[in-house]
Amino acid sequence: MSKIYDGKQLPDVMHKWQHVLHLDAWDIRIKLCRQSEMLDPNVQGENNWTLATRQSVIHVLDPVDYPADTEFEQDMEQTVVHELLHLHFAPFEPEDDMGLAYLAMEQTIELLARVLTGKNCDACSCKPDIEKIAHGIVEQITRAEISY
Repeated sequence: MSKIYDGKQLPDVMHKWQHVLHLDAWDIRIKLCRQSEMLDPNVQGENNWTLATRQSVIHVLDPVDYPADTEFEQDMEQTVVHELLHLHFAPFEPEDDMGLAYLAMEQTIELLARVLTGKNCDACSCKPDIEKIAHGIVEQITRAEISY
């Protein structure tokens, strides 16, 4: 199982990735939340943002509430990266969170989070250049935001 962070370590992890993902202009707060505090009880993280003011509050599921019977690893760092990536996709987020466009966006964000945290490299010995990958992703999204 991946490292589990407590409420005091989580902001450090978030700030590291905030910088890597070029989100330094955002005012972001993060905290561990129990499942009962989450808006959707079936998620590992959620992000409530205000695009105009670049403010965000990220909630990460407290490990106490991780399902005991899951076959999939719970990864707090990957959750943090996933939620931060939402800030780059925020201008494009579909209104219908049940539609195909929303599903495609979520799957893209999850794939990017896995790649950036090195979770797609378990079967090989590759070590991705996280800074280079993150810079390339941010550059492409920024170009899309400008043309949007």
